Amino acid sequence: MSLHQVRSSPLLAMATSAFNLAPSDNMMITNQSNTSLARDFHSIELCFEHNPVSVSASEIGFARAFVRLALERRLLSRHLSELFSHSNLLQALYKREAFLRTDDGDLRKQFLAHIESLQLLDYKCFSNSYPDIDIIYHVIIVPTRARATGISSTTTANPYIALAGILGSTKVIPLSSKNTLEIKFKHKNLSQLTTLRIGHDNTGLTSRWNIDHVLV
Repeated sequence: MSLHQVRSSPLLAMATSAFNLAPSDNMMITNQSNTSLARDFHSIELCFEHNPVSVSASEIGFARAFVRLALERRLLSRHLSELFSHSNLLQALYKREAFLRTDDGDLRKQFLAHIESLQLLDYKCFSNSYPDIDIIYHVIIVPTRARATGISSTTTANPYIALAGILGSTKVIPLSSKNTLEIKFKHKNLSQLTTLRIGHDNTGLTSRWNIDHVLV
């Protein structure tokens, strides 16, 4: 099965529609919560899009990668709880006797409680299974408002960023413009991120740059 065939699967297309994703986008949807089911679903879709066929040989492989990512991020219970609300999608993807289509609310709650207990453990099941895949990293820099600090939210210097994680680190990545507040780049899986380094070369008359926070 080719990579194109996997991405054109009617089942994945149906799930994409149910989670309100934009199939034509090649980046994460920025208005989705960082812990949302749609966000992780789209993250896996992007991994499959940018990596060899062996990573995504089937829809089962897609689902397996999704579960591993959710476990590693300690979000599996939350994602399954949200998935239960998509009854039309569950009806299309699962047989009537499948557990995810059970009408027993108490059984669902008990199941989710057991899954939630897995958050106490430190899983690296996604990173260990896919250490060599390419990940699309999306960095958003949010400067402090100039009125609140009296410091410009822009800089005349040449800024840069660098990321590090359990599996490795990036080189210093210069921002394409002095006023760039958002950057997207592809890199080998870093696993859980541990460090973000951001700085500039201190050139120009107003090099000082006050940043409120950075999202990755």
